[in-house]
Amino acid sequence: MIVLGLNAFGHDAAAVLLVDGEAVFASSQERYDRRRYSPAYPAEALAAALAKAGLRASDVDAIAFPWTRGMARWHKAWHVLRHLPRSRAYFREPPDSLLPDRQGYLRAMRGLERRLQAEGLSAPVHRIPHHLAHAASAALALPAGSGGVFTADGMGEWTTAATWHAEAHLLRRLQRAVYPHSPGKVYAAVTQWLGFVPESDEGKTMGLAGYGTRDSAPWTFARRLLELDDRRLVRVELPKFGFPWGEARLFGDAFLAALGPARRPDEPLRPRDADVALGVQESVSNWAALVLGALEADCGKGPIGLAGGLFLNCAMNGALLQAGFDVRPFPVAGDAGAAWGAAAEVHRRLTGTPAKPLASLYLGHDITAVEAQAIAEREGLQRHDLPALAAAAAKRLANGEILAVARDCAEFGPRALGNRSVLASPTTTATRDRVNALKGREDWRPLAPIVRTEDARWFAGQVPSRYMILTFEATERGKREIPGVVHVDGTARVQTVAEGEHEFLRLLLDALEARGHPPVVINTSLNRRGEPIVNTAEQALTAARAMRLDGLVLGDWISGDSI
Repeated sequence: MIVLGLNAFGHDAAAVLLVDGEAVFASSQERYDRRRYSPAYPAEALAAALAKAGLRASDVDAIAFPWTRGMARWHKAWHVLRHLPRSRAYFREPPDSLLPDRQGYLRAMRGLERRLQAEGLSAPVHRIPHHLAHAASAALALPAGSGGVFTADGMGEWTTAATWHAEAHLLRRLQRAVYPHSPGKVYAAVTQWLGFVPESDEGKTMGLAGYGTRDSAPWTFARRLLELDDRRLVRVELPKFGFPWGEARLFGDAFLAALGPARRPDEPLRPRDADVALGVQESVSNWAALVLGALEADCGKGPIGLAGGLFLNCAMNGALLQAGFDVRPFPVAGDAGAAWGAAAEVHRRLTGTPAKPLASLYLGHDITAVEAQAIAEREGLQRHDLPALAAAAAKRLANGEILAVARDCAEFGPRALGNRSVLASPTTTATRDRVNALKGREDWRPLAPIVRTEDARWFAGQVPSRYMILTFEATERGKREIPGVVHVDGTARVQTVAEGEHEFLRLLLDALEARGHPPVVINTSLNRRGEPIVNTAEQALTAARAMRLDGLVLGDWISGDSI
């Protein structure tokens, strides 16, 4: 059974290919068209999926799409009618920066089958409700596909959050919240008021929250923007916002009255900004904890899968883990991951057996030996066997150099996990600051560590965290020995590597330890500011040069003193 999962026409367009339930390829379209969060039809990602598996379009048995045909249009129409004349903004203002034309978006969504057929994909299209697709992806991270599931985002059709019970991947919805009561939109509105791009820069809001202080008036305002509602799951203070009425300015006049003017993107951060970021971060985190408490009352204490864009928030996921919940976030929690969930749900329905559980995210474009060698020989890179390559890279990292790494298959999702990464030593904050400067990132933003799974001495409560989707509290030793990966709030977004999981990273960490260096590296994505993570070997070389990094590991090759 060959199932192709697609997300198209909205942010995070992607293609995921399941063969007999196992993911053999997964990539976002942005890796190919080089447009961050690309809302395109994922033609190139789709073509790459079929090529990777050696398939033709006619070989596909079913196509899964994480959106229903109606897109809850009657709910939306009634909402607009009820709130006229203010809701006329739905007709005159763009839904977001990626989708300037609401009607064009809806036409494209309705025309999916025609687009597929024009490319020879005649398999039936199965449209899966959006939050069910998220829930199905979350179940892939649960033992035997069983446990509680919690999904939350801005809006998927009409749902904004839902709780579920999963039993062997069969999902039963327990509770749901509907638009405009949306935790994701609340977070996006604060992100926009802070001068960042909503539906894009929420990670900046999350990082800025670490600098905030409690009990100030701005913190109090943001802390009270949403709360648990026993009947509708979440209650948002709607009069404080603009998004419920279709306005492109997601925050309302109440923000301006309580907090003052929104920050301009080119304006320095102001003292109150971090307090507002902390307030909304704690608001959504505390709300999520209350929801999980109720979910455990329904499903029993045990593992809980998380999915939907809100759960890309690593700090919230870490806070939920620290609060005692056994959370298992699906690492591609946004809409690209919903394509995988939709495909898994379709596979289960058609075959009667569940899709294979999440095992790896190294599912994208493969930098083969041939691709790497063509560039390496042209640029004078040096080839090594894997232990020698890791040793050479470790020596340079221990000496304070910053290296780009592009090897093997690209990671699926928003996190670089060692195959399309920038690596550096975490022993000084100066190296961290240099990484941020070379990448064009704000100097206050944190960077993540890669550690061996067994090395728990730097982080409290560390569990296997293969996908950099959880934060952990740093120990005093961690703060002292590896300050470059400890955020101002004392946490770190950890990626662990167990023995046998990623040979190059394990050898690299071992080689660092052999040199008397902590077996930890700073890890951030290999991309220039405003661009997606690199995909190909040529893009890796271009990005590394443009950022003036000290070296490049490309496949089994490494540059000399400079690139």
